[in-house]
Amino acid sequence: MILLNRLRLINWYAFNNVTVPIGIFTLIAGKNGNGKSVLLDAIKYALYGDTVFNKSTENKGSRTVVSYTRGLLDVTAGTYMRPADRIPNVYTHIVLEMSEAELNHNFILGTVIETDSGNGFRTQRYVIEDKTLDDIKHTYELDGKEFPYSAAELQKEYGLKMMDATNGLLRFMQRTGLHFNNQQLATFRRKLRSIMSYDPEAKIDQFIRENVLEEKKVDLSKLIEVKSNIDDLNKNFELIDKEITELDEIINTFRELKQKENRLLADDVKIAYQKYLECEERLKDCKRNMEIAEQQMKFDIQMLENLEVHEEEIRELYNNAREHLNSMDCAKAIEDAKKALDNALAEKERLKKEKDALCCFQTKINELLSWFDKMQFDVINKKILSSLTYNTVTKAEKQNAVRMFLSQIQEYRDKLIENRAEINNFLAENQKEQNKCLKIIDAYEDKRVIFSEIPEYVALKNEINREFTRRGINSEAKFAFEYVIGISDEEWRDAIEAYLGNRRYTILVEPEYYDIADDVLNVSNNKYAHLFNTKLLMKKDIKPEPDSVVHFIEVKNPVAKKYFEWQLGKLHATAVDKVRNYENAISKEGRVSVAMDSYFLRFDRIKFYCLGLSAMELNRARAKKNLEKLRQEYMALQETLNDVNAKIAYLDKMRGFFGDYNYDACEEYDKAVSECMKKEAELKVLEEAQKNNIEYMELVQRVEILKKELENIENERGRLQEDKFRVKVMYEKYSKEKENIETEIVSVKAKLQEYECKNSEVYSKAIEDYKKYVDNGKTGPGGPLKDRQRLEREVNEARRQLISKQATYNALRATEKPLPETIESVAEYQKRRERIWVDNRQEIQAKLKEQTQRYEEIFKNEFVLTILKYCETARNDIKLINAELANLKFKSHYEFDVKYVKDGSDYEKIIEYAKYLKEREKLGVSTEQMSIEDMVLNSDNKGKELEQEIKRIVNRITESGDKEQIDSYADYRNYMTYEILLTNDVLSKAKLSKQSGYNSGAEVQIPYMLILLSALLMIYNEKNNSTRLVFIDEPFAKMDPINVKIMLDFMKKQNLQMIFCAPDKTELIGNECDVILPVLRTKPDLMEIGIVKMYSNEK
Repeated sequence: MILLNRLRLINWYAFNNVTVPIGIFTLIAGKNGNGKSVLLDAIKYALYGDTVFNKSTENKGSRTVVSYTRGLLDVTAGTYMRPADRIPNVYTHIVLEMSEAELNHNFILGTVIETDSGNGFRTQRYVIEDKTLDDIKHTYELDGKEFPYSAAELQKEYGLKMMDATNGLLRFMQRTGLHFNNQQLATFRRKLRSIMSYDPEAKIDQFIRENVLEEKKVDLSKLIEVKSNIDDLNKNFELIDKEITELDEIINTFRELKQKENRLLADDVKIAYQKYLECEERLKDCKRNMEIAEQQMKFDIQMLENLEVHEEEIRELYNNAREHLNSMDCAKAIEDAKKALDNALAEKERLKKEKDALCCFQTKINELLSWFDKMQFDVINKKILSSLTYNTVTKAEKQNAVRMFLSQIQEYRDKLIENRAEINNFLAENQKEQNKCLKIIDAYEDKRVIFSEIPEYVALKNEINREFTRRGINSEAKFAFEYVIGISDEEWRDAIEAYLGNRRYTILVEPEYYDIADDVLNVSNNKYAHLFNTKLLMKKDIKPEPDSVVHFIEVKNPVAKKYFEWQLGKLHATAVDKVRNYENAISKEGRVSVAMDSYFLRFDRIKFYCLGLSAMELNRARAKKNLEKLRQEYMALQETLNDVNAKIAYLDKMRGFFGDYNYDACEEYDKAVSECMKKEAELKVLEEAQKNNIEYMELVQRVEILKKELENIENERGRLQEDKFRVKVMYEKYSKEKENIETEIVSVKAKLQEYECKNSEVYSKAIEDYKKYVDNGKTGPGGPLKDRQRLEREVNEARRQLISKQATYNALRATEKPLPETIESVAEYQKRRERIWVDNRQEIQAKLKEQTQRYEEIFKNEFVLTILKYCETARNDIKLINAELANLKFKSHYEFDVKYVKDGSDYEKIIEYAKYLKEREKLGVSTEQMSIEDMVLNSDNKGKELEQEIKRIVNRITESGDKEQIDSYADYRNYMTYEILLTNDVLSKAKLSKQSGYNSGAEVQIPYMLILLSALLMIYNEKNNSTRLVFIDEPFAKMDPINVKIMLDFMKKQNLQMIFCAPDKTELIGNECDVILPVLRTKPDLMEIGIVKMYSNEK
């Protein structure tokens, strides 16, 4: 026997550092709240890892490992004896000195608990052989103060092997001779707690339930969950039709909206086309005005030429008069002076024009330089080009810089033209690709699975379904392809669809209804349609090849899945050059080998795809995505093209400003101004000298008249030139207007192209209708809408209704991934509808079957039979305790009497049904292989009645949601009744509950304690050499001294090591103890153990 000799506690609640002896019988005496149970909790935690501590008298329910290590003073205030702010890390030691009496061998079982500042804790354990507590110190001194070792420090000090909490506990079990695994240890801890804290005043039923039988409840959560699933699945059947109706409404609203939008689109096309025609008409007018302006400029030029002839005639007369005037006195000198002044003024005027032209050109050059900077284009000789009006560089340098700049502009323009050509090519190619996409989309919109190709199949399927309906069969015949959800690798689609051919349309029915369908085929006129024998199919054990092509097909319906496995399961999916290596194989290119017969499939004979929900939508979805991308690319290219055209037009305009300029005009003009001033001064001096000559003055007057006429001619020339300039401005205005109109036409054409991209059919029809409308004088149908706003309101209302219906649809299915709430998402709703028909109903049906089977399995095995199993296990345990009680040498004999309830309650019916199932198992019928319905069909009326009654009970339990009621039915202890039978000199197996004095508690305390001790003795007596510790808190509360003495003697005879905690009767108990430990709480944070009295065991 292994004994606990001494106990050391450091930093365990209010015990800072105590070492106390433990005897065979030990009494821990003291008032409540002084620390008696603190010692017991320390031993139980260290030795057995028990964290179900005794409730504190001052802080009820607050005891935890951390509350012990930190020393919880007040749970409400959260105050501690060893607070984290003062002692961040607390090191607690619970050390047990053990001995093997027969071997005279000592060893130590140590437990170290390290509590950190966050009140997390770590427990480590260790074993030291051949040592006592006198040999080991768990504290050290530092600066006159005593500190406990941490686990690491203790390990280093004594070379210990520290184990974690779990492994250390298993090692303790081995070293104390108990050898428990985790489950056995949990049972042992419960039995220790039962005797330690049982209620001596408890009724027998309560006592057995709480202290003898293990608390185990059947987990009904699975049953409740599955029942809920079944209810949900049944509701889903009802919801499917409702959802399909909703989806049909949404899809119809999509179609109505599409029709209205097409009418709006047609009107947009007509408005844009009308604008295009108007732009063309304006362009014609503009071109006509340009022609008129051009003719006017030619007329002005002709008038200027005629004026030149007239000017020559007058100038000749003027020159003759001048010659005659010059022959008189100093007239020649005056004439020369005037002529010199006129020449100077003419030169000045000429230079002024050249200067103004150069300044204007400099402005344009600066504008071009700024533009090229924005284009990030490096212009050569930029400094010279910015200084054309200055004399800082030579004329030749300026001319060369301008020439090179013009060359750079031409080079840049040429690149733009090349870029424009490329963009136009891209636009043309883009338009071709858009048209291809539109054809695919338009083809899809009108395309459905066309059954006209297989009329006999359709007719036979309809006949079978009508027969099913007539018979009230809730099932439907379908084509094989209707069960296919999708093909995982689209590259294999052509090969799979071509290989299957008409087998895609084979009619499938549920196996149990095949005979009915076969009878329909026998009398049908559609004898050449294929009906597959699913009844035989489902009996086949089909194992597809791991690399079979069937794995590319997604099918959930078990019958359809097996059908495709039968058709494709042996076909290896391989590369085209590897087909020859197999008897049965196929490649994505269509090369097949069937029973070694090799050939290529004819993909061109596939009239339409039909496998999977995406068969019809796949091309459309891709086309829509590509079309959107192409449209974006088109718009981007169009913007780029417009930008390039604008750049070319700008450069063309600016190139017109390049010409022959006098690059020294500014300097020469300044010199000409000075020369004119000089000539005017010379003429004034000569004219003063000739003022008194009469003949001269008449001749002067003649000259002045002719000069005046010449001036008039010059004025007329100015007027004509001004008119010519005005007409030129008009021409340029019309030219600019022409450019704007052409740009507008480009924009309108782009918009028309955009409309054509949206729907080429609507576009073509709208253009055709508008042309007829124009041909009819813009009367009758075909023109733009007269009440477009009404149609726009209808479109907006249809959009609102559509979005509303979509939102309502999604709101009712908040747990699912919502479908897009947009006006373009018709495909998503069509796909959802098809998926419901193809997949959801079949999936729900399969799930319902699966859940029903699971419900019955859980119901039978995890509830009914488990309750029976727990009850039988408990009854067997009771038998063992009874056997142990029978071996006790006591003046009275006690035994349990545990029976199944027999009160007509639901508990009795459940147990009766469990026994019925058990009996069926004994007859060789496995409950796992038989549903409840099968059992009923193969059993008597009693079984049927039981099954119906139990289903009613279980459904009521699971549907109630009443946790207390569910827990009650889940507790196996409620299915039995309990009694203790008493046998003595007077009574024989008398019910203890019926004896007088039973209610006082005194009469039941002895049997209660005997029963609980017997439960422990069952364990201890199986061990050869182990501890035999028993802890009892406040023992013998209702016993008189004689019975106390009897019980203590009984404990000694059973060779138990007892530790008692008692606030009273300490003398009565202490007389039989060899160690008494008085415990006293001297301070709120300090508990002390008083004088230890040792008594000799010798009597």
